[in-house]
Amino acid sequence: MPRGITIGATHYPTKKAVLEVCRDIVRRYGVGGEVTDPDDDAFLRHLLERHPQYDLKRGDGIAHFRVIAHTDNGHKSVGLALVRLDGEVADFSWNACLTPLSQRTQVLAALRHAITDQVAAARTAALSSGQPLVCSVTGAPIPSATELHIDHATPTFLVLAEEFTVGNGGMDAFRILPDPGTGVSYIELEDKALESRWQDYHRERAVLRPVLKRVNLSDLRRGNATAALS
Repeated sequence: MPRGITIGATHYPTKKAVLEVCRDIVRRYGVGGEVTDPDDDAFLRHLLERHPQYDLKRGDGIAHFRVIAHTDNGHKSVGLALVRLDGEVADFSWNACLTPLSQRTQVLAALRHAITDQVAAARTAALSSGQPLVCSVTGAPIPSATELHIDHATPTFLVLAEEFTVGNGGMDAFRILPDPGTGVSYIELEDKALESRWQDYHRERAVLRPVLKRVNLSDLRRGNATAALS
C-alpha cells in the first residue's frame, strides 16, 4: 500500500500536500467566499468524510462550502465551513480530518479556551496602563498593539493545566463537550462547574506578562511548545 493520504480518487504523498490544497482553496476564495469550482467542492466533500464527527457536521446534507474567519484566544484565523441544505453553517478543522486529536490535546485546548477572557483582560490592562510596553523576556520595547502577546511566566500554562488535571482525576476524567455541529465551534469542557474551578485556579496562580509576538511564537515555543499563549 502506498504511503500518503487518499482523498477521493486522488492520492497525496504527504499530509502536507493535502494541507496545501486546503490553504490554496482558502487563498483563492477569500473570507466569505463560496466554494464554486466542482473539483474544489468534491475535494472538500471527500475530505470531510474523514472528520471524526462527520455525521454530526454533515447533518441532513451539504449544500456547499464557504471560507470563514474567526478569533479564538486572541488569534485570528481563516478556515472552512460547510453550509447545510437547511442553511445552517458548521465549521470544520481540516487538521481534524487528517489527524484525530488525542484526549490530552483536546483537554489542553479546552482549558486554554476557558481562560480566553483572562488573557484578553491582561492584554487590555497592558495597553491601558499608560506605561511603555516592554517585553518581559527580552526587555525590548513592544512597538505596537499588533506586536503585543500575553504569555505565562512561571508557572507555565502547561504546569498549571497538568497540576489541575492531576488533582481532578487525570486527563481521562475530563469530558469534552460534544460538538454542536453548527456555527463556529471550540473545544470546551462538558462539566461547566469543573471549568469554573479551573478558571478560579488559573486566576489565583497564573502570572500573565506582556511579551513581543516574535518571542512568544519562536523563543518561548521552542523552550516549551505548549506553555505560551498569545
